[in-house]
Amino acid sequence: MKRSVDRVLLGGGRVIKKKTAGGCSRSSTVHTSFTVEGMHCESCSSAITEALERVDGVESASADHAAGSAEATFRTPGATPEQLAAEIEGLGYTVTAIKTTPIEG
Repeated sequence: MKRSVDRVLLGGGRVIKKKTAGGCSRSSTVHTSFTVEGMHCESCSSAITEALERVDGVESASADHAAGSAEATFRTPGATPEQLAAEIEGLGYTVTAIKTTPIEG
């Protein structure tokens, strides 16, 4: 069964729109990109990367302060884009957009 996930946009830390298709409970791998405001240096990038890597189910994570972005690849069920965004915002940064893409295979 193919799963699709559309963009999840956050405003003021709240989910505005989320659309998913498929109700399969099987594990799958997902890649999510975040637009992040408030990162100013490599220490900011490292803090976000380390926080995302600590979340159960996350296979890899990175953040780039110059690009104002972060990304993570994770297994579902286990982690969710909203959970990862909350981890970033818990560090004091603002997540303004999330784009999630299922990884086939």
